[in-house]
Amino acid sequence: MLLSILVLLVVASGCFLAGYYQGIREKLHVLDERAELRTETADLKKQLSQAQEQSAIHKHGSELERQASERVRKENISLQNRVSELEEAVTFYKSIMAPRKNDKGLRIERLELSSTVNKRRFKYKVVMTQVADNSSYISGNVTMNLVGMRNGSKESVSFETLSKEMESSGIPFKFRYFQNVDGEILVPADFVPEQIEVIAQSKGRKATKLEKRFDWNVLEVKSDVGKG
Repeated sequence: MLLSILVLLVVASGCFLAGYYQGIREKLHVLDERAELRTETADLKKQLSQAQEQSAIHKHGSELERQASERVRKENISLQNRVSELEEAVTFYKSIMAPRKNDKGLRIERLELSSTVNKRRFKYKVVMTQVADNSSYISGNVTMNLVGMRNGSKESVSFETLSKEMESSGIPFKFRYFQNVDGEILVPADFVPEQIEVIAQSKGRKATKLEKRFDWNVLEVKSDVGKG
């Protein structure tokens, strides 16, 4: 009887120890797996960080390339505009210094209009030239009228009432080759501009009166030709 009890105790103790060690082995295995997962997680985080850095570098590089491309595009447009301005200036000076056979005396060359921050206020510039016979100065006055519609009716308004630069006698000029006549006008709120009429009256023995109309085209001034 005692022997049987001892055998049962030994068997029970063996089972307990076997189960205990089995539990320890499983726990150690779980701990090993957890450690491996932590290592893998750390590696993945490192790889993610490197990928994000590379992506940021690539994005920054792409942005720099885009900015450089945009800068080159703008510089190219600026150069093209500058070339156009120079070509226009050459043509302008040629028309004065080497005019065609029938181009003589005073001329109203062109009118330029540009807008301002005030939607009703505009800058104007009339370019006047003297060709062929430009060995002496020519002088006189320029008057201008704004032609358009008001309340359904055609109307012509003197620049004298629209521009502080324009007096009743006009704006005086005196030049040998060319001169700009410029200023600003304030267009009435109920007025719709259509044209600008320019009247140039020279003085002296060969006095000449010129009249020329320009359509109302508001453009940015491309170049600023001064007094010559």
